This record gives sequence, structure tokens and C-alpha cells, in this order.
Amino acid sequence: MITMYFHTSDPAKNKLMKWFKQQHLEFKLRNIIQKPLTKAELTHLFLMATGGTDDLIAKKSKVAKSTQLDNNLTFNELIDTVLATPQLLKNPVVFDDKNIVAGYSLEKIGVFIPKSQRKLELMALFNRIYPKGPTQSLSF
Repeated sequence: MITMYFHTSDPAKNKLMKWFKQQHLEFKLRNIIQKPLTKAELTHLFLMATGGTDDLIAKKSKVAKSTQLDNNLTFNELIDTVLATPQLLKNPVVFDDKNIVAGYSLEKIGVFIPKSQRKLELMALFNRIYPKGPTQSLSF
């Protein structure tokens, strides 16, 4: 199941919700201000992020600048800081059992479409481009 954590209802969250509905993908929402993350949940998110904590922290946000995040924080100190100020996370954070994406990026959110569906869409696109097959474009 796809889960979307958010802390504000901004356009990125709304665009993602619309996109998931258009793709007929089920998802659940969680406002992390109303229902805060646990230490275990936040640790899990950071461990899923292939680029580490940088993938999930909104370093350029006003909140991050006012918090004065220090690059010398230990992992546990960072966890405690984010738990105290969840707005430090990019908005929204979307994940399933294999993938995690922070923010709104059409290029990245495609990972949530099942592989079989992506394959069908690619074949349909290919058939539109080459209605008579791939040899149509080959001319010597």
C-alpha cells in the first residue's frame, strides 16, 4: 500500500493525490502534524532513502533555516530534531514497501505504478509511434 505523509496541504500534495487517483492507485494519507511520526517510523523512512537524510530534509525551507540544522548532528540528534519539528521533512513523503519519493516529481513517482502496468503503457506508446511495427522507421 502506498502511504503519503504530509505536514501541509500544498499544491504538491494535491497534485500527487490527483495523479494517484488518475492511475487508479490506492493510497492512504497521514497528516504528521495531527498524528506525529514515531522514532521507528522516521528511522525507517531515512533508511529507505537511497540518498540518505538529504533526500527527505527540506534544507532550503524557512523552517530549516530557522532551526539552523547542523551537518554535525548525529543520526539520533537529527531524528529527535525532525520529530520535534516535522516541517523539516520535504512535503509530501510518499512510500510503499520498496520505494520512497519526497516532494512532487513526475519522473520519480512512476515507481509506484506496477511494473506490468508500466509495460502495457510503454507498449501502447510504442504502437502509437510505430503502428506498423519497428521496421517502419528503418529505411536504408
